Amino acid sequence: MPETLLHNVTIYTMDEQQPVASAMVWRDESILAVGEAGDLSARYPSARRVDGGGLFVVPGFNDCHCHILAYGLDLSAANLSPEHAPDVPALVAQLRRWAEEHPDSEWITGSFYDQNRMAERRHPTRYDLDRVSADKPVFIEHTSKHGGVANSLALKVAGITRETPDPPGGTIERDAAGEPTGVLLESAVELVTKHQPPLSHARRVEAVHLAAQAMAEKGITAAADASTGWGDLQGEIAAYAQAVNEGAPLRVTLMILAGALRRDGAWMHPQDVRTGSDGVRNGIAKVFADGALTTRTAALKEPFVDTGTTGMLLHSEEELENYVMGAHRAGWQIATHAIGDRAIEMVLHLYAQAMQASPRPDIRHRVEHCMLLDDALIARLRELGVVAVLQPEFVARLGDAYRYGLGEERARRLNRVASLLKAGVPVAFSSDLPVVSGAPLDGIRAAMQRQTPHGVVLGETESVDALTAIRLYTKGSAYAVHDEAHTGSLSAGKRADFVVLSRDPASTPVEEWGDLRVVATVFGGRVVAGRLA
Repeated sequence: MPETLLHNVTIYTMDEQQPVASAMVWRDESILAVGEAGDLSARYPSARRVDGGGLFVVPGFNDCHCHILAYGLDLSAANLSPEHAPDVPALVAQLRRWAEEHPDSEWITGSFYDQNRMAERRHPTRYDLDRVSADKPVFIEHTSKHGGVANSLALKVAGITRETPDPPGGTIERDAAGEPTGVLLESAVELVTKHQPPLSHARRVEAVHLAAQAMAEKGITAAADASTGWGDLQGEIAAYAQAVNEGAPLRVTLMILAGALRRDGAWMHPQDVRTGSDGVRNGIAKVFADGALTTRTAALKEPFVDTGTTGMLLHSEEELENYVMGAHRAGWQIATHAIGDRAIEMVLHLYAQAMQASPRPDIRHRVEHCMLLDDALIARLRELGVVAVLQPEFVARLGDAYRYGLGEERARRLNRVASLLKAGVPVAFSSDLPVVSGAPLDGIRAAMQRQTPHGVVLGETESVDALTAIRLYTKGSAYAVHDEAHTGSLSAGKRADFVVLSRDPASTPVEEWGDLRVVATVFGGRVVAGRLA
């Protein structure tokens, strides 16, 4: 193919050697040169010229912690987000509509509900969902993916009664009489979901395609799936490989659940896991330490103010140590979900033990979410070289739920972006999609503004400017997945993955940020969303 020269643009390259440019040339999937239009025109006289119309270019966004397959599946379930289901009656109506539109579905399913943002400020119950259907099992997932609700028939299918004990790492919520309410937290969700019809290979592939295209429209060109292996490791890898090989516009990194990486008690090594696609990478083992703030299951040193509980560790320290030590010794980069300060402290302690026992260069172990921090934990992150993977959009979407649970003082200590950067901690941005809507531009605005849905600013001094936030959502995320040699910045030899924006992100006031949009997304040199010219 001939070269393509994009000119009449302002390019924020995220490359320290050349931060700003006005033109770029690429051939096939690779950038040949970035610089000034006159110089590149002379160097590539036969290049196809594309006038960018004075717009603005940044590297393709990298969502280094999201749930790609789950997002694709959620796109085909009932949408129970607060915008569509602001209260329980609306949630029931939304599920009924979905059931009418999908009469052949064995189960009625919904996603994205958040009791913190519903009028009743409570979880729906089995009795609410019984109004949807008494003839089919109904199950809805919490937006955090750390809980869900089942109707009475789904509980019956799962064999859950008042005598059923809470599973390890999970809670079956019960009413005053001891009867299950239908609300299931953490591992208790699996008591129901394991009875749902198994996913076919075709449905998995379709879900990856749906997710990849929806993400391209948000400007995302690379992403890491944060829970590969939750159903069928080989089946999920095969679906990712087929979708990407068929042209799904996404560079995929797999974060494989640690429990799926052991065979007969022995740990698999990264080289043992074949993906079947150059566009699907592995190398990261995923571990869970605690739950979520929204469901009050994050592990805290001090109690939640509204429940008096301190959350939960999903494993004993011995079990978590076995996961961390085993994955580390087998050569995996480890990404551990830890939200509460109690969980983060334990994870950093175990990382330090593992690195001392089996030293390796350039490990880049990660703490996923890494939300509630004090200065001592920040210093420990820096000392160990651990990457803090944050989701700035959480504050914008869920910040009031954090205030209700933590109180104002602790809520201001969430997502301490500026403090982490000042201390020299590697930071990466992501979304945890589909927990939130996952548009990087929304996450960037949230990092600048730090404003909850009710307009409360949490930790104003922890805000960052737009270009810093973009860097964390591109170069920072590429670093977090060991892919900075190929993605994260725009320079010769890197992939031609970039986003065209309608306004200058460096000068657009935060109060006008909603007017800034993705005009085009280019993946591997081809336009996959919007229009380039």
